[in-house]
Amino acid sequence: MLNLIDLSVVFPARQEKLVDLAEDLSLSRNQIRMFDRFFGFETFHCDHNEPLDALLSRATDGLMARNPHHRAALSHAVHCHTLLTTHVFGQSSALAQSPACLAGFASEGVEVFSATMNHCATGLSMLGLLDHLLDPGDLGLILIGEKAFHPAIRVIENTTIMGEAAAAVLVGHAPGPFEVVDTFVRHAPQFWKNTGLRGENYLEGFDSAYLHLASSTLRDALAHFDRTAQSLRWIMPHNVNAPSWYQVAEDAGLDKAQLRLSTIGCYGHCFGVDPFLNLWRGAQDGVLQPGDEVLLFSIGLGATASCALLRVTDVPLPLPFPTNGVSG
Repeated sequence: MLNLIDLSVVFPARQEKLVDLAEDLSLSRNQIRMFDRFFGFETFHCDHNEPLDALLSRATDGLMARNPHHRAALSHAVHCHTLLTTHVFGQSSALAQSPACLAGFASEGVEVFSATMNHCATGLSMLGLLDHLLDPGDLGLILIGEKAFHPAIRVIENTTIMGEAAAAVLVGHAPGPFEVVDTFVRHAPQFWKNTGLRGENYLEGFDSAYLHLASSTLRDALAHFDRTAQSLRWIMPHNVNAPSWYQVAEDAGLDKAQLRLSTIGCYGHCFGVDPFLNLWRGAQDGVLQPGDEVLLFSIGLGATASCALLRVTDVPLPLPFPTNGVSG
């Protein structure tokens, strides 16, 4: 069974307040009020002067510095991202789409690749894939993160605002603080066309389909896991916005008190990092106890809903586990 052995989450040091983004993101006064009072957004970490490679490297370097004894067992490293391309078009290197921080792993014989087609749910989906790919004794590195570099990328109209973060997740069959009990993935292929070009109608109907996709996936995932909603200690979701999650919880028969939504206000929707960000923050806040079962959940446009059921073990979290909110 796959275990999550260690987790590192980092953010740009620069913070922005929602009220200061109106001009850059072309948000009206009413939209600012909606995102603030109704959706719960307050601040975001975003720094256009910090390259993606630097952000990802900080997450990876922190993780591997805590786990030097695991480096030799690393067999696979994958960068999971939402946008189809994370670098400027026209770069000549055949590895232009691979983060520079993974080049060192590739030179050591580690299988390095990227994954994107589940969009913001790709990182969670990768847990199930690596469970099949990794041989006994092998470890995998899941690297998640990208830049909110343009207003068209940062804002999903009347839904969410993106922040920036990166997560590095070390997984394998060695003991770890989180056991991956099982995973569950569902696709809604009618929303597959998402190239990022303006004018596409790939989201037509998605707003009305979203609630059913999310709640039915949660119900069916629990049935697949042979669990009830009451057996879960926490649900660690993606940070699209708080009201949508209250609707999903009600429709799926979940208790709103099980939702960990505290990071929405201070980080925003950080692409595929969100569920791991909420797990990281839950560990920081001391709300996880051995035996607790936690459900990670995300939906990526395209559309894919992905779940992972984790069990907290009695293996202690690696120390030092960060508390400063900037680097992990």
